[in-house]
Amino acid sequence: MNARPRVHLIVAAEYHDADFVRRTLLELLAADERIVTLCTNDFHGVELALPQSNLLLTYTNNVFPDDGQRAAVDAFVHGGGRWLALHGSAAYTNFKPPAVDIGGIKLPGLTDTPDRQPDYMNLLGCRFVSHLAQQPITVRPVSAHPIVAGLPPFTVVDEPYILELRAECETLLESRFTGEAPGYVEGPWLEDLPRPQMLLRRYGAGEIIYLAPGHACGRYDLQPFIQELPPQRGPWTDPTYMEIVRRSIRWGVGQPVLEAA
Repeated sequence: MNARPRVHLIVAAEYHDADFVRRTLLELLAADERIVTLCTNDFHGVELALPQSNLLLTYTNNVFPDDGQRAAVDAFVHGGGRWLALHGSAAYTNFKPPAVDIGGIKLPGLTDTPDRQPDYMNLLGCRFVSHLAQQPITVRPVSAHPIVAGLPPFTVVDEPYILELRAECETLLESRFTGEAPGYVEGPWLEDLPRPQMLLRRYGAGEIIYLAPGHACGRYDLQPFIQELPPQRGPWTDPTYMEIVRRSIRWGVGQPVLEAA
């Protein structure tokens, strides 16, 4: 392992503002001049890159490793590496006809989330199932883990995610919400239950953190379903959310989580 911490960053998320998130994450990483970052848009090359890395950081949607690449991710984490997976990194989606119109957004069908990447989801420790309509949600720390220790509850406008746990995980953040899931096959979600929003999975000598909030969509990112819509920055302008991401990066590269950048 190199003396300077190394991060392998993968950003590629259809129907999201991946460019905005990529710039934001690169700025957070560059704030610590010790960190060396390799940025790509899929899992190509992870077999060579991860043995030289401390942290795998993903912001993806419908982007998955093939069998060999997944084995490399598995070996990386099991051997002591760390993986920070954001938002749609837990999502496999496709459209289930017939076509629908959801508030002026014309989709070829309802969004379905079949379990088509089971080995990947089992490794990650969770799977995205559905989300409610975008709305303000209040997220609360429910752990003493340093990544969330001492932080207050915070409210952000995001897609309230419904997750299926696939491994033993510690919940770091949770929220409560009920309602319809417009545009999704799975729903509505009417039980008032605690909904995990940040999970920690310990796997071998390594660890995986999944953080559900993180939606961002630019003016033109939903074409061809709608020509344009107001840009959505989700939680990326919230100081508590951003502090959680900063702490998670420090966790990922093996630095004191509460250390100033």
